[in-house]
Amino acid sequence: MKKSYVNETSLNINIVADLGEINDILTVLKSADNEQNYRAKSLISKIEKLRLEAIQEARREFETMLDNV
Repeated sequence: MKKSYVNETSLNINIVADLGEINDILTVLKSADNEQNYRAKSLISKIEKLRLEAIQEARREFETMLDNV
């Protein structure tokens, strides 16, 4: 996992993580007692959405590569 700062005057940070790391983060968050923690539930939802978008993008890329073979 690595990070890069987009703009030194802002708080936006881009994080590069592979899907295995994303899955590990989700596993830890879900295994913790977060049923009543709305912030944790919101974070889990956002990370799951991010994971799904990454998988869908990878799928499109691989399908495009297959079409060009």
